[in-house]
Amino acid sequence: MLNIAVLDDEDIYIDRICKITEKCMDRMSMDYEICVYKSGKDILADLKRGRYFDLYLLDMKLPEMDGLEVAKQIRRVFSEPILIYVSHFRECAIDGYEVNAYRYIWKTELEEKLPQAYLTMEEALRKRRKYERFYMVEHYGEKRKIFYRDIYYLKKDKKYVVIVHKDGETPVRMSLTELVEKLRGEEFMVIERGFAVNMDHVTSLKDNMVHIGNGETLPVSRSKWNHVRDAIMDNGG
Repeated sequence: MLNIAVLDDEDIYIDRICKITEKCMDRMSMDYEICVYKSGKDILADLKRGRYFDLYLLDMKLPEMDGLEVAKQIRRVFSEPILIYVSHFRECAIDGYEVNAYRYIWKTELEEKLPQAYLTMEEALRKRRKYERFYMVEHYGEKRKIFYRDIYYLKKDKKYVVIVHKDGETPVRMSLTELVEKLRGEEFMVIERGFAVNMDHVTSLKDNMVHIGNGETLPVSRSKWNHVRDAIMDNGG
């Protein structure tokens, strides 16, 4: 899923940006979610909680904190998101270079320029949806990103779920169902009460077991067997 944040203090432009975005995403058959903010402080509060967006559409002039400062704070945490400024103020366009903004669009040209921007970055958005998504975890006081593409599987361990990935294992304190819902990635599938697997790493299904690219095998429950088999076939396995 592509996560999109819209930051603007004017309802009329929030509505226009969201409608254009929805139309373009639907045209591209993108699975997406739009989250709206009216305050820079609110969007940064979610940033501190580890909320990640693939795409930010930011107003430049805001009452409490301008869009440039918001973008600087975002860039201190995440370098990957695409930033697009939507503003009335042409004189601020040069400031977008400070934070590597993808586009600076005048609000008077939204209907023309925003769809053009989406069209030019369609391929990048598709790749990002699958290969650049990550989950932010805090382990022993240290925050780190675990990319979805690097996760082999998830396993339940008492009150924790252990994320098994290419660099090792990282425990998080929540249920398996909660973590799968938080990841919101179509590649993660619960295959048994204590396991969820990243289908992109499944190489085969045999004798009630899935075989994973890292050499491990995991059990598949009888109730999940047909569902897992169909998913592997759909995934090209």
